[in-house]
Amino acid sequence: MMRNRFLVLAEVDTDGAIKPICVVGQAAKTLLALAEVGANGVTALEVSSWALRLAAYTHDLRRKHGLTIATEREAHPGVWHGRHILLDTLKIPSDSDDGTAPFAEESARGAS
Repeated sequence: MMRNRFLVLAEVDTDGAIKPICVVGQAAKTLLALAEVGANGVTALEVSSWALRLAAYTHDLRRKHGLTIATEREAHPGVWHGRHILLDTLKIPSDSDDGTAPFAEESARGAS
């Protein structure tokens, strides 16, 4: 059985050291969302159509891929939520001639 998973290949600049990373699944979608919004960051509500566990995905990006992601508290009456902001410089190489290739590709993973 083939299973499609989202795949992002990127280069992260952490304190001048360039490190290639390969992120799959919902963590990959989270990485793209963080890269797209930049310093504005993203909340679980803003990506609620696909990211049911945003904090878990950012945790994976921090622990498994060494990314620096800040979480700022945004207060609301009686509650708060987290806004996640990617602090590292991220480069997602394009493989098209005009530089407009999509950031990610689908990869076929799984056992047959």
